[in-house]
Amino acid sequence: MTMTMTAERTAALELFHATSSAVGVQASGAPATPGAGGKRGTQPTRLRSADNTTPADPPVIPMTLVQGSDGLYDWRFGDPATREGTLRGYRDGDVFSEQEVANKALDVVSGSMVSTFLAQRDRGFNPRYGLFDAAGQRVDRIVDSGRVLLIVHGTFSKCGAILDQFDRHDLSLGRSPGSYFAELSQGYDQVLLFEHPTLQVAPWINALDLSRAFADKDLQLDVVCHSRGGLVTRWWLEVLSRPLLERARVVFVGAPLMGTGLASPYRLRTAMKLFTNYAIALQHAAGMAALAVPVFSFAEVLAGVVGSATSVLSKAPIADSLIAAIPGLASMSRYGEDGGQFIAGNVELAKLEYGWSATPAGYFVVQSNFEPQAVGWRFWRAFRQPVLRVADASTDAIFSGANDLVVDTASMTTLTQKLKLTGPGRVLDFGASETVHHVNYFEQPETLDFIARTLAR
Repeated sequence: MTMTMTAERTAALELFHATSSAVGVQASGAPATPGAGGKRGTQPTRLRSADNTTPADPPVIPMTLVQGSDGLYDWRFGDPATREGTLRGYRDGDVFSEQEVANKALDVVSGSMVSTFLAQRDRGFNPRYGLFDAAGQRVDRIVDSGRVLLIVHGTFSKCGAILDQFDRHDLSLGRSPGSYFAELSQGYDQVLLFEHPTLQVAPWINALDLSRAFADKDLQLDVVCHSRGGLVTRWWLEVLSRPLLERARVVFVGAPLMGTGLASPYRLRTAMKLFTNYAIALQHAAGMAALAVPVFSFAEVLAGVVGSATSVLSKAPIADSLIAAIPGLASMSRYGEDGGQFIAGNVELAKLEYGWSATPAGYFVVQSNFEPQAVGWRFWRAFRQPVLRVADASTDAIFSGANDLVVDTASMTTLTQKLKLTGPGRVLDFGASETVHHVNYFEQPETLDFIARTLAR
């Protein structure tokens, strides 16, 4: 298959150069490798290890974005000269080739440097940490009583990403940006945004911060949380601040309440590939480019970890088990029944399901099963199959069934192995949708109406 510079390839290059995750320091639209002795161009901020030492000259390997003849994008690591024969070969009996799109030099991260690397990525994307108001001002004091609305974002994101979607919805209706959120905020004594790191720490660590901030408060609490933010909220209200749960209403939007196949210990490399293709599809799709950069940046973070610790084109499970080095993802590894299997191993989620005989009355869910037909989105089929052996590292499949491209749909309503949230009043289900996926829930009129009606009860 002869590949040409398509609009999609242009979108890939735009993202490659727009992202500022700093996993590489030398970028170009054609293959470029470090010179003799590992010399680099512009030098990034040097990572310091736990003992505050800085390596004099960390090892460097090229990190190359490629597109296969199947149309999927992926990352390759190592000098192309040492990968002779990998750009053309056989896959499942068919001739397969891939073309290099762009290249960066990657500083290898290992040992105690991984935690520092993740912390820098968290701060680089969202430097704010703590509670803020809608104007972006830090909030040091929470009201002692009354009604409080709290927004909690997901992985490698920020609350502003949710508010931006509210604004795009306003603009689509010819209204001024901020109109929906202003209406939603009416009647509350305080409206808060919880900004927090999502890679370096597990959700229960974020929940500990909320528990301390809301200690000894007598509040009616309403929470709108997205993705991993749902686990932060569960740990906070179900374990650390149980009295607040009695009067709380929580809208979980695309939340992995029992984890996601994307964070399986065997799937780090495949997750990297999925997020790369997801971002390029967003960049290429009309009206979604603003969502693409954080998704691609997250893919580059995964690439930085994978490239630092794996051999060229290795797909061994030991490589993908590196997900344990990313606490914010390891804590979301799928747990429980999935595609006819019981997936164990996530001790955190196993503990979270203890002690429940009924679902909390104030819990509500927004979910979708993304099944696009548009050409630019067909990549999703490569990551889903009806029956999935989780430990089968020979396939790109991540999900055993319905999903929104990031979270298994079944996990969005599962609190324990026996308890699920059900009912039209408690679950907004987009069903099999060609348009609703993980990062655009808050642009959907149905989502915003559901949130407003739920919190007005």
